[in-house]
Amino acid sequence: MIQRIQTVYLLLSFVFQLAMFFLPVAAFALPDKSIIELLLSNPDSNPLLSINYLNILLLIVLIINSLYILVILFLYKNRIKQIKLCGLNIFVLIVFQLLLVFIVFYIGNNSEAIIIYKVALVFPLISAILSFLALKNIKKDEKLIRSIDRIR
Repeated sequence: MIQRIQTVYLLLSFVFQLAMFFLPVAAFALPDKSIIELLLSNPDSNPLLSINYLNILLLIVLIINSLYILVILFLYKNRIKQIKLCGLNIFVLIVFQLLLVFIVFYIGNNSEAIIIYKVALVFPLISAILSFLALKNIKKDEKLIRSIDRIR
């Protein structure tokens, strides 16, 4: 069952989470014409963030969620557990997205910088959408298996 479409969705979701390690989430143009990028993989990369543990928290959540997607991917034999974990993953990704946007706005407002949004800022949302599509297809597979069992 690992060759199903939900596997593709979960792998794409993992790729988007992995890309967030390497791509900047936002950049800040300071009044002195310097530009500072916010990288999640390097918590010390942003001197504007006075609360450095928020960046470390984002990094930890990103790592755990990336591994979590792989766990969901390899639970293809237990579809009920896969459905539950995928639903939880969607919730975590949406909360992660909201926290990420809050931190970007927080940094921008406190430093009086112009916020330059990067494409990686929406990767958790894209990953949540892909996880939802995987969840939908896992449910469809479970429904198909249950209907086949009823026929026997």
